[in-house]
Amino acid sequence: MADDDRITLIIEGLPEDNGQVRLGAFMNQLQKLNATITKLDREANAGKQATVYKIAELSYASPVRVVLEPQALPKLPYVGHAIVESLGRVSHALENGDDLSGLDADLLDDIRGLAKPVGKSVANVTLLFNDHRLDLTPKIASKVDAALAVDEECVGAIEGMLEQINLHDGANVFYVYPEIGPRKISCSFPSALYDDAVSAVGRKVEVYGTLHYRSGATYPHQVQVTQIEAFPPESELPDWDDVRGMAPDATGELSSEAFIRELRDGWY
Repeated sequence: MADDDRITLIIEGLPEDNGQVRLGAFMNQLQKLNATITKLDREANAGKQATVYKIAELSYASPVRVVLEPQALPKLPYVGHAIVESLGRVSHALENGDDLSGLDADLLDDIRGLAKPVGKSVANVTLLFNDHRLDLTPKIASKVDAALAVDEECVGAIEGMLEQINLHDGANVFYVYPEIGPRKISCSFPSALYDDAVSAVGRKVEVYGTLHYRSGATYPHQVQVTQIEAFPPESELPDWDDVRGMAPDATGELSSEAFIRELRDGWY
């Protein structure tokens, strides 16, 4: 593990609070940063968490300074450097006006959550990692707002594996991983579909609802779900031996050979 893979969060409180940081604002910043690096961690390790971050340093003197140190989970690869490199690419795109359409919408939303409070509940927020400095400003928040603006909505369906779900505090969000297109799609669902969503975790599903597309995007990034259809596990699907003999009278008085021959004659 390299020391330069540490991530430092610096928060300065409002002038009217004499630079001290309010508890709610502090907790919000930590939660958003944790969500951001957790997503990057999963991306670096095939969708599974490989890293925990320990608080290596904590300074309360204004501004608040929290230094996070990555550590690989037992028997898993160290991906701390990959996380920091990914964060650097996102930061570079935000600072240089690059196209953000290819970035994960949930990741951008967490970064927006870090920048939105600036000037409202905190005075300044900064991230330091390796040789890079990212100031989370209202300008950054505006760029993310534009990138996440919904350009088109339509009713439709998507198909894929339902592998993550968040029910905490009424979030009611799960993620579908399609076989083609985007790596994952965020799906919000009403409480009426709670049981359907929970029972479908780990299964292939078809999700119906309103699909949301970002500007210029080929695939949706979000779905407001109205119906969830879960496919049975492969272990429950019939094989050829199960199908054999299910319809013994399907050919009527004809033998199987004569029935097939008659069908072929009908093609001409």
